[in-house]
Amino acid sequence: YKDSGNAFMKDKNFEEALYEYNLAIETSADGPNSHIYYSNRAAAYCYLGQYSEAAGDCLSSIELNDSYDKARTLLVKIRDDEKKVLAEDKEAKRREAEDIIRQADEYKDSGNAFMKDKNFEEALYEYNLAIETSADGPNSHIYYSNRAAAYCYLGQYSEAAGDCLSSIESNDSYEKA
Repeated sequence: YKDSGNAFMKDKNFEEALYEYNLAIETSADGPNSHIYYSNRAAAYCYLGQYSEAAGDCLSSIELNDSYDKARTLLVKIRDDEKKVLAEDKEAKRREAEDIIRQADEYKDSGNAFMKDKNFEEALYEYNLAIETSADGPNSHIYYSNRAAAYCYLGQYSEAAGDCLSSIESNDSYEKA
């Protein structure tokens, strides 16, 4: 089964290789070459993107033969790749958060321009968009405070008071609210 699995790996047919290595392990789960079967199956799992299964098989291989360097090397590579993926995910989320804040700030700036032109309805609309985009972001207290000002100019004092409270809840040191 191992040789068949290796041939499938060479042909990049990883599903079939996995199947063959499974048969090898079922046939001899703790035999003298079982550590190789687990390590080979771990490699197939890696090519299939199933890293936690691959890491588990590396550990099984090492448990059966703690001097088998291929399994150790593959396990280190898997863990390094996992760290890299986590770092890339973290960076992508950071960029996404920055984009959201940037978009909300653009809505706020547009609202400010409408306020300057005394077009309070349009300003209110833009501040609503800013809040919808980033209601809990680092600048949300400004969006609420600015919307409160628009509400005041429109004579909607109850809504303005609610936004002032939201602004203060978001940043209690923001004095404009």
